[in-house]
Amino acid sequence: MPRLENWSVGNLWDGYQVPGLLENQLRGIVYDDEKNRFEDGERITTSLLKELNVKDKYAQTLNTKYILGEPSEDYLKWLEENNIFL
Repeated sequence: MPRLENWSVGNLWDGYQVPGLLENQLRGIVYDDEKNRFEDGERITTSLLKELNVKDKYAQTLNTKYILGEPSEDYLKWLEENNIFL
């Protein structure tokens, strides 16, 4: 299962977004993509999120389930500044 590191929730039009809004995508650095769509260390934007489970560290998009590694420090800072906690 591919793993995303340095991830954040966003969309193509705006900056960061609140994790509960599922009309968004994940952005991050991907590793271990068994379908060989991406090189290890490649920065990607996923298809639309169907499920985001930060507690259990996974996300499901339209096509792929991802293991969530560490979120982006900038994203965590943005969440904190907006009083949103993962």
